[in-house]
This record gives sequence, C-alpha cells and structure tokens, in this order.
Amino acid sequence: MNKNLLLVQALLSLVAYAIVFSGVARAEQDALDLQKGSKFLLGVGAAIVRFDTNMKITDKGSGNSTYLDLEGNLDLPEISSVLTLYGAYQINQKHRVGFHLFSINRESTVFEIDKTFEDVRVVGDASFTDTTNFYRVDYGYNLFADAHSRIDLMAGIYGIDLKYVFKADGEITIDGFTDSTSIEDETSIFAPLPLIGLNFNFRITDSWSFATKVSFVAGSYNNLTATVSQTSINAIYRVNKYFGAVMGLSYFDADIDIESSTKSRDISYGYDGAYIGMHFFL
Repeated sequence: MNKNLLLVQALLSLVAYAIVFSGVARAEQDALDLQKGSKFLLGVGAAIVRFDTNMKITDKGSGNSTYLDLEGNLDLPEISSVLTLYGAYQINQKHRVGFHLFSINRESTVFEIDKTFEDVRVVGDASFTDTTNFYRVDYGYNLFADAHSRIDLMAGIYGIDLKYVFKADGEITIDGFTDSTSIEDETSIFAPLPLIGLNFNFRITDSWSFATKVSFVAGSYNNLTATVSQTSINAIYRVNKYFGAVMGLSYFDADIDIESSTKSRDISYGYDGAYIGMHFFL
C-alpha cells in the first residue's frame, strides 16, 4: 500500500511541476507535432513477456486457504507471446485520445492419464487456461511542450477482463462398462477502473523519439477490487509519412481481489517483457 501511495504522490508532484511551466515555449508548439500533421494512428504488435502469477483461494465457510503458483503448480507458460493493438487520435495540440489492448492466451495440461489396472481402465486429462485481456482508453492533456519534448497528463478507464478456466474430463471402464465425468471451474469477471498517469516524450530527430509512460489504476467494481501499476519505455521510429514502428520494454503489476458468497480469490498478476509494433498514420 505504501508503494502505491508513493507512486500517486510522485505523479501528482510531476503534474504540479508541469502545470507551473505549461506556459513556456508555446510559440514552438507547431514544431512539436510528433505525428507531423497526422491525426490518427492505428497499430498492431507482439510482445514476449515473462509472467509471475499467484493466487490464494479462501473458503469463507471453513477459513481454509489454498495457495497456487500458476506457472509452477499448474504449469502455465512462464514466457509467452502476447498480441497488442493500439491507436490514438490527435484532436489538437493540447488534446488527444488513445486506446490499447493487451490480449493473453496461455494454456497448460495439468495431467494426462491412460492406465489399465487388471480389468480397470482409467483415462483422463485436465487443463488450465488463462485468456485474460487488459483494455485501456485514455484522454491525454498536454501540460508542457517545447521544441523537443512534451509531458501529457493521462486520465481514462482501464478494463480488467480476467478469465481462468480449469477443465477436467475422465472415464473409468470396468468389465466393459464405461462411466465418464467432467468438471469445469471458471473465474471470469470484467471491471472498468479509473486510470491516471503521465506520458513523457522526447524527440531526438524528425524520425526518432523516446517515450516513457507511467500509469496507476485503483478502484472497485462489483465483486472486484484492484490496484495496478504499469511502466513502459518506448523507442519510436517514423519510417515515412504513413508508417511507423515502436519497440520497448514494459512492466506490469496488479493485485486483484475477487469476492463471492463462498470464496475469496486474491490474485497477484505481474509480467515484464519486450514488444514491437507497426502502425500507420492518417
């Protein structure tokens, strides 16, 4: 909790600093148009990230808790590829809106069995999938700008679309008679939460610029309560008038609590990794 408070205080301090100097060098705003007159950007990318996901499930009736390391106990891939979609619309020099989708698809086989014990045959398998998506839609307001750099305040909605599915199927055959059963347990919840952050952009040349984005999410929706911190560092290259590329590093850390009438699920969801994307301008 102290870490989250310190992050909020740092963001507010930077906002205050930028507001004080927001009137500096407005005459150079036209030179700062980082998209060179383009209004709309749309891109797709891929990331290679390392996950660290832990879950504590508490039965409210008995008070007993089960601790799971999803990459360890359930063999979800620790390193996986992820699809990203992103876009932005530059309304004018002061205002812009953007969106981002981070789509995860991981699956593991918890066990497989096909054994015969004398006249008894047992066949079964179990799998665990993580198809979580993270969405963000944000509004950016320019706080400071000069000929080479700008600072934007971001505010918006961060959507956590969490989905875990455990599925098991089995058959037992005794003397030629087969009995089958299946089990499916799903944790699925969507929560739109408020987001605030800062985006720092520094242009080196007409083609190259660097950006650092820091964002913080906290809130509750229905049965979900979450705090999220995310930091990314990007190198952005303008190929020509219509195309560009981005590459960078990202760090994400979320603490999510999901309550139901019978269970409490505390999930620690983190990842870090590198990504690359291509986008076009209009």
